[in-house]
Amino acid sequence: MNLQKFIVFIDGILMGIADSIPGISGATIALIVGIYEKFISSWSYFFSNISHLKKLIKSKEFRFLLILYIGVFVGLFASLNVIGFLMTNYENGVFSFFTGLIIASIFFLFGEISKKEKHEVSQNKTILFIFSSVLGFLLAFYISGLKTLTVDHSLPVILLSGFFAICAMVLPGISGSFVLLMMNQYDYIVKAVNELNFIVLMVFVLGAILGIAVMSKFLQWLLKKFYAFTMYFLIGLMVGGLRAPLSRIDNLTVLIIFGLIGVLFVVLLERLGRKSRNT
Repeated sequence: MNLQKFIVFIDGILMGIADSIPGISGATIALIVGIYEKFISSWSYFFSNISHLKKLIKSKEFRFLLILYIGVFVGLFASLNVIGFLMTNYENGVFSFFTGLIIASIFFLFGEISKKEKHEVSQNKTILFIFSSVLGFLLAFYISGLKTLTVDHSLPVILLSGFFAICAMVLPGISGSFVLLMMNQYDYIVKAVNELNFIVLMVFVLGAILGIAVMSKFLQWLLKKFYAFTMYFLIGLMVGGLRAPLSRIDNLTVLIIFGLIGVLFVVLLERLGRKSRNT
């Protein structure tokens, strides 16, 4: 495995760890390390060419997703018990770290947008960008404050939870784990993983496949047609999504210390991301 592939693998591990924490999105990590657009376009390519398996398997998009998701699953499964321990004993530190990470990443994203949008921005476009940011903020802020629904663990509900959780996972600022919590399925799915309940897991994965197929196509279209508008909307999602981790922090000193560690971590990730973009 060369260096670039190894970096993509590490990106996947970080995404998996983030997705295991309620209130944190793996897509935020993808944005920070600079692979978000490639991540979305690769999934879109995958579903567009799924009927041409030979072509698909030989494609760079398939290889990218394969390496990335090996990392995601390694990060996800390796972190389930560790994250559970940290959340129980050091919840303030965990959420403070991710708060700093998210805040720092927003500044890097503004830089990415300015690189691609070099032309002068008109007053109308400025208003449109502000509107898209506010819209994203309100959506994530609202979803992050929703209470847990009283629903059962029937297979149709599991299917829907897989669909909505994966849709959230590809959007920065909206946590797939939080969506599972909101739908009263988080503990049930974790238990199904630990007990290898294949029926539940297969239905959940089916819902996730349907979700990623729909969202990847839609997001790729948005990024192609309305890049800046979409990116400002995603930034709004990230800011609004801060409601989830901030609501779990009750120690200002811990917030400052671990928040700064999160900021430094973003700087490191961003530098690694420069190498992975050319994979």
